[in-house]
Amino acid sequence: MIWLPWIILAIGLGLVGWCVAELGHCLRWCRRALLGGGSGVRPRGWLIRWLALDELFTAIEGRTLTEGEIRSAAAKRVEALLAPLTDAVLVVDVQDRLRLANPAARALFGLSDAELGGPIVPLVKSADFIELIRQVRREGRAGNTILLHRAPLADAWIQAAGARTDPEAFGDGAVIFVLAEVTALKRLQAMERDFVTNVSHDLRTPVTILRGYAETLADDQATMTPEDRARFIQKIVSSVGRLQGLVEGLLALASLESSHDLMRREPGALHRACREVAEELGPRCRAAKVTVELDLRAEESAAADPVQARRLVQNLIENALAHAAGATHILIRTSHVPGGVALEIQDDGAGVAAVDLPRLFDRFYRTDKSRRAGGSGLGLSIVRQVAELHGGSVTADNVRPKGLKVTVTLPVAA
Repeated sequence: MIWLPWIILAIGLGLVGWCVAELGHCLRWCRRALLGGGSGVRPRGWLIRWLALDELFTAIEGRTLTEGEIRSAAAKRVEALLAPLTDAVLVVDVQDRLRLANPAARALFGLSDAELGGPIVPLVKSADFIELIRQVRREGRAGNTILLHRAPLADAWIQAAGARTDPEAFGDGAVIFVLAEVTALKRLQAMERDFVTNVSHDLRTPVTILRGYAETLADDQATMTPEDRARFIQKIVSSVGRLQGLVEGLLALASLESSHDLMRREPGALHRACREVAEELGPRCRAAKVTVELDLRAEESAAADPVQARRLVQNLIENALAHAAGATHILIRTSHVPGGVALEIQDDGAGVAAVDLPRLFDRFYRTDKSRRAGGSGLGLSIVRQVAELHGGSVTADNVRPKGLKVTVTLPVAA
């Protein structure tokens, strides 16, 4: 019996050691679960039930998130914050996968939900953008203006600014980009350069001719024959006419750009303009051996600004007279179209090369035939601006067997 106390003591110490080991296992499980390191198998047994730890473990499991769930939740919060932005926002992770794209970015790139999480390279189709991603990772932040190839969508210029982003949401090496489309600004800058180039050239040419012939008349009028003097004067008159046409075209464009608030639509103004301009240009048409035919319908819905309607019709007819080589007939026709009225000016001239059609209404754009004829490249640009001022549009198409048809569509006035 002398060994009995020692046996009881040993059993007690063993029981205490086992309880301490079990409690240590429970604490380690709780630590892993709370810190997101993977909780493993939940501790169970009579000691857990006796100490009523089951409810505690259930609460811990309910509030535990894995690292992936934490990042997913953070990414969702970021996405919710970026969704209302009008600028496009992209997030690219360290493996060059597209992790986030707000609605503006999806519209800019034409992205679908299935493409999120995929590689960024085939989506942006731009070596400059890929290089910008590398630069942001090296330097922390960078920006550049980049041309994006978005086939089947039209190419677009973007102003891109990037920086490293929170690794908690998207992992180490992730970068975020804010993209603003500047295609319209680039187009305006190109138009401005073309404007300066063309205006300087078109103004310089008649001025140079004027100065040359005027100086010759001033220096040699005493010795010139009447025929040479008359020819020089005719050259001066022709150059003045060209200069006047160019200046009037520029003034017309300037007035159109600032006259939106001065628009006043009158029913039947478009048809009155067709009749009046056709009558006024009748002598010029007859001199050019061109007949003008009017086929006017839909008069009750053809409301337009009287001044701008005359400018529209006059430029269309003058363009046909000046540039429709070999034309003998000009048809002026109006008709109903869904939501508005269409004005068509069709000639039977040589037409326009297919490569010129998309740019026919650009300011200062001239086809090769127009250059030879001395056109300013402003007439059809004025036509487009008048159409857009009314909320309409203009198109040009070659017709068979020959000729060009310009169609101006104007919406019905409210």
